[in-house]
Amino acid sequence: MKPEGVVGAYFAGVGARDVEAIRDVFHDHADLVTAIGVTIDREAIAAFYRDIAFQFADLEPQPGPLVVDGHRVAVEIALRVNGTTTAAAEVFEVDGDGIRRLAVYLDRRLD
Repeated sequence: MKPEGVVGAYFAGVGARDVEAIRDVFHDHADLVTAIGVTIDREAIAAFYRDIAFQFADLEPQPGPLVVDGHRVAVEIALRVNGTTTAAAEVFEVDGDGIRRLAVYLDRRLD
């Protein structure tokens, strides 16, 4: 699968709040880097979405166009959460059919 297809599957999983689909798009020993720390391992990443991210009833990322550079994909996002829309960016490292690393950056000035 092309990197943009993997990233598309990730956003489809997040949009559907489908923890299993999100888990399946990450490699076994993937890294998720967020403002609260680094989560390692696809099972821990799935738990992050289930237990933390999806606790926000209105979590809704609206990704812009993907910027693809080989196995890296970057995307700006309008992230709706807690009644506020915040600018965010996500940078993916894709290896084959899965995400090896995802770093999430939030624009704190808009919180």
